[in-house]
Amino acid sequence: MFMTAVNELVVLFLFLLIGVVLRNVIKPLRSLFLPSGLIGGAVALVLGPQVLGIINIPENWSGMASPMINIVLTTTLFGIAISKTKMKSYAGAIGANLTSYFSQLMIGITAGIGLQKIWTGLPKQWGVMTVFTYWGGHGAATSSGTLFEELGVEGMLNVGLILATLGLVVAMVAGMVWVNIGVRRGWAPALDLGSRKEQKRNDYIPVEEQKSLGHARIASDSINGLALQMCFVFLSMWIGAQIFGGIAKVIPGAKNIPSLLYGIVGAIIVWTVMQKTGLDKYADKTAVDNIGGVALEICICSATATLDLNFFASYLAPILIHMAVIIALMSVVCMILMRRWFGKDWFPLALMFFGAGCGSTPSGLALARCVDPDMKTESWEAFGVAQGCFVPFTSTFVAIWPVIAVRNLWILVAIGAAVTVASIVFNEMMLRKK
Repeated sequence: MFMTAVNELVVLFLFLLIGVVLRNVIKPLRSLFLPSGLIGGAVALVLGPQVLGIINIPENWSGMASPMINIVLTTTLFGIAISKTKMKSYAGAIGANLTSYFSQLMIGITAGIGLQKIWTGLPKQWGVMTVFTYWGGHGAATSSGTLFEELGVEGMLNVGLILATLGLVVAMVAGMVWVNIGVRRGWAPALDLGSRKEQKRNDYIPVEEQKSLGHARIASDSINGLALQMCFVFLSMWIGAQIFGGIAKVIPGAKNIPSLLYGIVGAIIVWTVMQKTGLDKYADKTAVDNIGGVALEICICSATATLDLNFFASYLAPILIHMAVIIALMSVVCMILMRRWFGKDWFPLALMFFGAGCGSTPSGLALARCVDPDMKTESWEAFGVAQGCFVPFTSTFVAIWPVIAVRNLWILVAIGAAVTVASIVFNEMMLRKK
C-alpha cells in the first residue's frame, strides 16, 4: 500500500514540476496567477485517457482530495490569533469584506437555483460553490467540492475546479477593464503614470527577498523540526476524530458530521492548550502552514488531472451566465458602494476586493498594484487586516456551509441576506458620516 502511494506521488510531483516549468516559460500563465498545481494537473489531464490517451492517470489520484484537505484545514486554523485593536481600526474594510462574501452567498445560490431549473443535470447546491471558488480559489473549491461528494452530492468537485479556474481569468480581464476606467476618471491619485516597473521574468525570488520556510524549535538530536510540526498537525486531527467519535456513540446522528471538521476543532483545542501551558513556543506557524501548502498542491494537481471533461462541456453555458451575474454583483459592491464608504483612496481597496471576490486574493493585489504600485495608500493594510480577521471564519465555513446546503439551501440564502443587509447598514451609518 505504501509503495503504491509513494509511486503515485512520484508521478504527481513530476507533473507539479512540469507546472512550475511551464508557468516560468509561458508568461500569460504567470500573469493570470494560475498555480503550478493547476497547470501540471491540466497537462496530466490532456495526456490522460480523456484526451490524448498517452498516459494512465493513477487510480488513487481521484481519492487524494479528502485526506489532503483534512490536513489543509487543520493547518489553517492552527495558531490563529486575531488582533482586536486592528479590527476596530479597519472595521469599514471588514464590513466591506462581509458585504462582498455574504452577498455572493445569497446571489450565487439564488442564481444557481434558477439556472438549475433549466440545466437539470447540475447539482441543486452548485450555487453555494460561489463563495468557495471565487473567494477561496482552488483550495477552497477542492475542499468544499470534496465534502459535497462525501455528503452524496456528485459533480461538485468538477464544478468547483471549473469555477475557480475561470474565475482567475475573468478576475483579471474584468478587473483590468475597471483599472482603465478608474485611471481615466481620476480614481487613482496614487498612480504615477510616468513610472513603469520592470516585470518579473520568472518566479525566482531574489536572495534579499527570500523568506524562511520555517524554523527549528527543538534540538535536531531529539526530533527533526519539521517532523515535530507534523506531530502537532496530526495530533490535532486525531483529537478531533476522538471527540467526534465519542459524540457519535452518544448521538448517533453525529456520525454524519464530515471528517473535515475533525482537524479544525482539534487544532483549536491543541493550540489553546499549548498557549495555556507555555508549549506554544515549540510550534512554528510558518512551518505548519507550509505543511498545509504541500497538501494543497497535491490536492489541486490530482483533482485537476481527474476532472470530468464531459461535465465541463455540458454545463459551460450556465457556468458562464452565473459568472456574469457575480461580476455584476461585485461591480456594484466594489465600484458603487465602496466608493460611497471610503475616502479618496477607495479605488485600490475596491480593486482588491473585486479581484479577491472574482478570482483570488493574488488577483486582487495585482489589480491594486496597477493603480498603487508603490503602496502609498492604506488600502494594503486595511485589506490585510480584513482578510486576516475573516479567513479563519471562511476556512470554517468550508466545512459548515455544505452540511447546511444538503439539508436546506434557503437557510444559507437567509444568512447571506441578513449579514449583507447588516454590513451595508453599518457602513452606511458609520462610514458615510465620516
